[in-house]
Amino acid sequence: MVLVAGPRIDPADLPRGDGLEVHGFLPDLVDHMVACDIAVVQGGLTTTMELTATGRPFLYFPLQHHFEQNFHVAHRLDGYGAGRRMDYATADPEVLAAAIVEELRRTPTSRAVETDGAARVAAHLTDLF
Repeated sequence: MVLVAGPRIDPADLPRGDGLEVHGFLPDLVDHMVACDIAVVQGGLTTTMELTATGRPFLYFPLQHHFEQNFHVAHRLDGYGAGRRMDYATADPEVLAAAIVEELRRTPTSRAVETDGAARVAAHLTDLF
């Protein structure tokens, strides 16, 4: 298991255990996400959309009073049918373990993320000239 601390968490403060790699920063984090069986992440847009684009299953925990994560990110992920929203306050170890098992057994059905944004913008710009 790979645990990656956020920018405000000192990896030295995190627990260690057999089979657990703890990192503070990984320049190739997306490579780990592409290869993972499942990810458990905070509800940030970049990370969750990278997981959505790569078709990886994930659980996400929006920060309790974070407007973007609770509304914008959740709305966008719902539109793609991606990820499983979790509540940190109610996700004890048993709930988390059950959700992981359920997601690993489920066939991902998220909608493909569009990759033609630059071409669409260019087409709109050429229409202006």
